[in-house]
Amino acid sequence: MPTTSSDFYLGGPEVMLRIRGLSMSAERGEARIETGPWLADPAAGVTRAALAVVCDDVTGYVVDAGSAEGRWPVSLGIRMDFVADPPLDGTVLDVTGELVARDERGAMTTGRVSDPSGRTIATIVQRSHLIDAPTSPGAHATADVLDAPASPVRDQLGLVPTAPGVLTMPPTFLSANGMGSVHGGILICASELAAMSSVEADGQLRTTSIDITYVRPCNAADTTTFTSETLHRGRSLSVVRVISANSSGKPSSIATVVLQHI
Repeated sequence: MPTTSSDFYLGGPEVMLRIRGLSMSAERGEARIETGPWLADPAAGVTRAALAVVCDDVTGYVVDAGSAEGRWPVSLGIRMDFVADPPLDGTVLDVTGELVARDERGAMTTGRVSDPSGRTIATIVQRSHLIDAPTSPGAHATADVLDAPASPVRDQLGLVPTAPGVLTMPPTFLSANGMGSVHGGILICASELAAMSSVEADGQLRTTSIDITYVRPCNAADTTTFTSETLHRGRSLSVVRVISANSSGKPSSIATVVLQHI
C-alpha cells in the first residue's frame, strides 16, 4: 500500500516551500507544492529551481519505499529541466515521480511538476545509491506550512554575496534534511541563485536546466559557500558552473546551470 506524508520527514525546506500531500509506493510518488511570492527573486525573476526540493523528495522517497529495511537512498546526481515559470499566485502544483530501474545498489527515477491544467512546468531525472539508514533522523518540522514566511527564498536562506561570484549561506534549519545535511534540492536552488548573481542577472534570464553531481555531504550546521564560474556568456544564453562547499573548502556539489534570455 502507498505510504502518506505522515511517514515522511518534514524539515525546514518542506515548510519553507509549502510541500504537502506526499504519497509514495515503490513505483510511484505524488506530492503538492503551493506557489507564492516566496518564489520571486530580484535576480532570477522567478526561482524555478526551488521546485527541486519537492522533486528530490518525491523521486527519492520512491526509491526508499522499495528499498530493504535499514537502507536509505542518497542522491548521486540530479538533472532538472524547466519549461515555464511556476506561478506566484498561490496555485498548487502537482508533482509526480516514477521508478525507472532499481537494483541492490540504488535506482534511477524521473519526475514532473505540472500546473492544474496539466501543463509541464519542470522535469527531473535522479540517480541515487543506497547507504545504511540514519539511526537518529532530525526532528520533524511543523506540518502547518501556512506559518512559513512569505519572503523570497534567497532571503529566508540568508544567501548573501561575500566576494565576486560567491554567495554564502549561514547555518539554517531551512536548508537541512533529516540527516543534518543541506537538502539536495536546496543545493540546486542556491546554485541557481549563485549563477544568476555571477552573470549579474536582473530578471531578464531564466534557468532552462541544472545538472548537479553530489560529491560529499554538505553540513547544514556549517556555513556553505557557492562559488560560480561563468563558462559562457552570450546574447541568448549563459552557462555557469557552481561549486558548493563548507568551511573545509572541499566541494559538496558541482552544478552546471544554463540560463537563457527571455
